[in-house]
Parts: sequence; C-alpha cells; structure tokens
Amino acid sequence: MSMNVNKFNIIFTYYGQIDHLVNQCKFFSRQPSKFKTNFNVTFINDGYYDSGLFEDVIKSFEDQFNVEGYRVTEDIGFNSHGCRNLGMLRSNYHWNLMVDIDCYLTDTIIEGIINKELDNNKFYVFKVDVEIDKEKKKYDYYDPKEILKTIAHPNIFLINKPCFWTSGGYDIEFTGMRHGDKEFFFALDRDKYDYELFEYNDQTLVIYLQSPLRQKSYLNTQSSKTPGLQTTIDYVTERNDNIERKLKKRIISFPWQQVV
Repeated sequence: MSMNVNKFNIIFTYYGQIDHLVNQCKFFSRQPSKFKTNFNVTFINDGYYDSGLFEDVIKSFEDQFNVEGYRVTEDIGFNSHGCRNLGMLRSNYHWNLMVDIDCYLTDTIIEGIINKELDNNKFYVFKVDVEIDKEKKKYDYYDPKEILKTIAHPNIFLINKPCFWTSGGYDIEFTGMRHGDKEFFFALDRDKYDYELFEYNDQTLVIYLQSPLRQKSYLNTQSSKTPGLQTTIDYVTERNDNIERKLKKRIISFPWQQVV
C-alpha cells in the first residue's frame, strides 16, 4: 500500500444553488478526521446576491472542515471560469480539484486523491454519472480535437498549479460564454503535461452529477453563448503566440472579497 499522502484544495463556484452548497458542506463534514487534515474546500460565489446566506451556510460548517469562502461583488454574468482563476490564485495547495457545485464526490475519491501517487506531469480527469430528475445516465464526453479521448466530464479535473498556469488560466475574455473548458485545454502545454483518467486501486472512480429541472432553469437565466470550434482554435493560437496576452489572464479584473 502506498505511503504517499497528498494535500489538496477543492474549488467550487456557486450561483444560488443553496441546496447543493448545504449538501456539499454536509458531505465534507462527514469525512474521517484523518482525511480532513489533507484537504481544503474553497467556495466562490459568482456574484449572486442572497443577503449573506452564502456566508452563513459556510460559517455554520467552518469548525468541521477546512473551508474558505469568496464572493464576487458584481454579477457580471457567467463568470465561473474567472472564479476558478481566483480560486487557483488564492490556493495554497499544489494540487487542486475543479468541481461543479452539483457534482458530488465520494469517500473513495477523497481517499484516492490523498493516497494516490500523483504524477506532476499529468492532470487527471473523471468519469461522471448523471442523474437528471432521478433518471441516471452516463455522461459521454468526446472532444472533437481529441484533447480528451475518453469518457470524462470536460470541466472536472485534478491539476497542479504549474500545469494550470501553462494555459494562463481560464480566459476572462470568454466571460459570458458557456463551455470555455475546451479553450482552457487547448491552451495547456500538452508537450509537457498529459491527462489520465483518474483511477485508484485499479478502479475508475465516478463522480455523480445531480441536475434537477430547477437547475436547468437556473442555467437558462444566465446569458451565454458558445464560440465555434474553429473560432476557438484561431483565438487560442493567436493568444498563445503572444505571451504577454496569455499571462494577462492571471489578472483578476472583477471585484471580490474573502468572506469566510
């Protein structure tokens, strides 16, 4: 058995999904004490005004596991990727797990990330089972440019900070556009970093996505558009040839504050 012990940060973005926020906090509070010392949870409110309910929920759990809370103070519209950049800039951890607020980890995934011998030249993607209105489906994701050649969720991944920043981070110029994850993966230094489907003890571990109808209606309230594939390729190529422009993405241009 591996004696390896990893410490890692889990980054969630939030926009009014209070039930998921509470459920995520309950899950982490139930983790064994021997695991709680090895992970931190970061919740980032993407500009959703709720009279402080976001802070109240997190503070009610802050003595039960390591947790931080940040609030973007201006609702600029579908800025979850900018929030992910903020999470990485504020993280004190080498390994960081990007997860959507409606995607649920398992005890085995927590144990696996802590104990697995992680390769610094790789980032790790995850299989996801989807539950929509209590009907379970497999999430089949296949990137048309073969960035990810496996069945995996495109924006749930475990990555170290040096690898993350080879892309310059998520592109704030794509704020307001959904599915900016492929732009992120296009921009990674794939000559240096490769991906791997996350496995532990010879098993492929699964994350569970719960997306009831009310979550679909929430998604429809945010203005968003998806750039075409060729537009994305041309844009990212142009940006990556301009290192100053690429590194500019690290600058957080929107107002925020730490609230927990």
